[in-house]
Amino acid sequence: MFYFLLLLLTGCASIPTKPQVEGVIIFQKPADVVRNAAVDALVVMGFDIKKSDLPYIEGFRPRKVGFFVGSGGETVGIWLESLETAKTRVSVSTAKSFLGILGQKNWDGEILTEMEKILGK
Repeated sequence: MFYFLLLLLTGCASIPTKPQVEGVIIFQKPADVVRNAAVDALVVMGFDIKKSDLPYIEGFRPRKVGFFVGSGGETVGIWLESLETAKTRVSVSTAKSFLGILGQKNWDGEILTEMEKILGK
C-alpha cells in the first residue's frame, strides 16, 4: 500500500504558472515564428509536446530513474503574447512535481537560450 501511495505522489506533475519577471524575454519576430521556435527548443531539450497552440505551449520531460532520485518529470509552460506585428513577449516557467523536486531542474533559461539560437537573436 505504501509503495502504491508513493507512486501516486511522485507521478503527479505540477502545472507551470506564468512568470511575472524572470523567464520573460521579447523577440523581434511575429508570434507564429516564435511559437515554432518554442516548440523546436522544447524538442531539442528532450521534452514531449503536450500543447502547442497560441498563446500557450506545454512540454513534459519524461522521467528517468536514478540511484536515489529520478530526474525528469518537469513540465514547462511557454506563454506567447503578440505585442506588435513583429514583436512577441515570451514567458517560460518550469513546474516540478512535489516529491521529484530534488532531482528535477529549472529549464527556463536553457529554453530561452535555445530559442535565441533558433531565432538568431
